[in-house]
Amino acid sequence: MKTLEVKVENAETIILCGGPYSNFSSLEAFIEKTKDYQYRFCLGDIGGFGPYPDRSIELLKHNNITCLQGNYDQTVGNGEADCGCGYIDPLDRKFAQVSFDYTLKNTSSSNRSWLSSLPQHILLKWADKKILLCHGSPDEMNEFVFESETSDDKINFWLKKYDVDAICVTHSGIPWIKTTAQGQWVNVGVLGRPAHEGLGRVFYASASLLDGRLEFSLCPLDYDPTAVINAMRSEGLPEEFSQSLLIGEWTTCSAILPDHERVLRKRL
Repeated sequence: MKTLEVKVENAETIILCGGPYSNFSSLEAFIEKTKDYQYRFCLGDIGGFGPYPDRSIELLKHNNITCLQGNYDQTVGNGEADCGCGYIDPLDRKFAQVSFDYTLKNTSSSNRSWLSSLPQHILLKWADKKILLCHGSPDEMNEFVFESETSDDKINFWLKKYDVDAICVTHSGIPWIKTTAQGQWVNVGVLGRPAHEGLGRVFYASASLLDGRLEFSLCPLDYDPTAVINAMRSEGLPEEFSQSLLIGEWTTCSAILPDHERVLRKRL
């Protein structure tokens, strides 16, 4: 895994987002909301689902948000045949292919090169703490790690293996935080679509280091999806994608959710 090391200095808080999925409306709201923070990181899957992938890439680049590579970024960047998302349900795979084909076709060659150059891991060194940022899990970029299926022992194994105090991911999409005897695991959520709550809001996360104590928080973000929905429809993307933003549910690619996560409920 290609790893970028970042030394965090003179900061009490850092900001972490994931899965923009070409939802430029939520990404613009996130950028505005967090503009006063020096350290902002995106945990991958910049494209997919939404329209105009170059627009979201340029927003991240021009606002100095440090990005790592998700499976979408890797496959689009390398011109592969599908997103490598890890879906197994035939209908989920069908919608994922529609999204991937559109994103690949509409990402410029220069931005594809940029995506292919991104690191798979970012290691933050913050005072005496170490935080590993990755996409799915530290071992596999497209591994789905859900709260209901993940034991403390598994989290502790990863924390010990990579010798860090916390691991932050995004791929599974549902935001959650778990603290174990060894440290912390954080799914920061995604900006690109709602957290299957029946609410239109999306999530990102913040990390604070005060008096030597590392703390994470999930941050809900309200935004107006009108512009991105209009663009989805004008680009001919499936109506199911637009409906997801309107009703706050996973209308596609949801078969991967375990029974516990599939229940429609508030995440915070």
